[in-house]
Amino acid sequence: MYLDYAENQAEKHRPMSMKDWIDRLDAFLKFNEYEILENLGEVSAEVAKQIVTREFEKFRKIQDAHYVSDFDQKVRKYLKNNNGNT
Repeated sequence: MYLDYAENQAEKHRPMSMKDWIDRLDAFLKFNEYEILENLGEVSAEVAKQIVTREFEKFRKIQDAHYVSDFDQKVRKYLKNNNGNT
């Protein structure tokens, strides 16, 4: 939703400073009842990167298991439409 708002602002050619974006994002988060981080947080960039890498590897295994290439999709569609007959 926030990206839709940002896109709408760009389409209207509304100039906005970084402070404007920060203020609007904070308002959006408050409206949606999210907590706003007021400090740098407690996780270092290195620890965050390790966590993200580990989670991405889990996601990637699942994604790869379900991946069907465009070529394979076309072959399956062809075989389905032609019942395997050439």
